[in-house]
Amino acid sequence: RSSPLSRRTRRARTALDMSGPEEDDATEKFSLELETKQLGELQESRDELLSRVSNLKQDLQDWRFKLDNQVKAYRGELGDLRKTLNSEVAQLRDEFQDLRATLRQQLEATAAIANDPAEAHADE
Repeated sequence: RSSPLSRRTRRARTALDMSGPEEDDATEKFSLELETKQLGELQESRDELLSRVSNLKQDLQDWRFKLDNQVKAYRGELGDLRKTLNSEVAQLRDEFQDLRATLRQQLEATAAIANDPAEAHADE
């Protein structure tokens, strides 16, 4: 599809083409002015689009930077949590081993008392 400006330009050229040499110069001047105006509008539109693209690139770069910082922070937090968890698990294992040893000693003592008839009769 042609733009309204180019349709007007064609109509103006067609209307002016039917005239003499003076009007041919005016037609060329008009055509040149119109093309210059269109080029100016296109340049302005191009500059605006380039500015928008530049702004979008900057926004994307800023977003990536923020995202990278968040990922680093979360990785650091996860590392700290992992260290804390491993420390607590090791502590629980040690406490469990101590508890197991204590229970084993109590069971051995109870078994010794139950198996020793002298102590069983001494209570009577």
